[in-house]
Amino acid sequence: MFRTQISLLIFLALAGCSAVGSIGRPPPDGYLEGTVSVGPLTPVERVGVPTPTPAPEVFTSRGLQIYASDGKTPVASLRFNPDGTYRIALPPGKYVVALLGAGMGPEFSRDLPREVEITRGKTTRLDISIDTGIR
Repeated sequence: MFRTQISLLIFLALAGCSAVGSIGRPPPDGYLEGTVSVGPLTPVERVGVPTPTPAPEVFTSRGLQIYASDGKTPVASLRFNPDGTYRIALPPGKYVVALLGAGMGPEFSRDLPREVEITRGKTTRLDISIDTGIR
């Protein structure tokens, strides 16, 4: 009986070691992340009057379309978080990132479209400024 218990304990310990052995391996994907700014939000900005804080919908109604390196084949899309951040896991490779608009008019970004390269286990940062066209 004692030998059976010892054998079972050794088996369980060795079985656990195989999971622990994977700790040193890099994750299968890389990440694309960044912060987004959207503006102007009012037609006239005045000296001494603070710029309004964007409502969460200002960000969540917008997002990114991610294409394969050919710039035509859609790979993924995402909406921005309410605080104007985003993060997405992607397999290693080259991608073209474009604005996924809110359909609210002539929005554009001088930062997009942009080619990015995702590396296994690394984070690629792309901060984006979106011009709403309000003047």
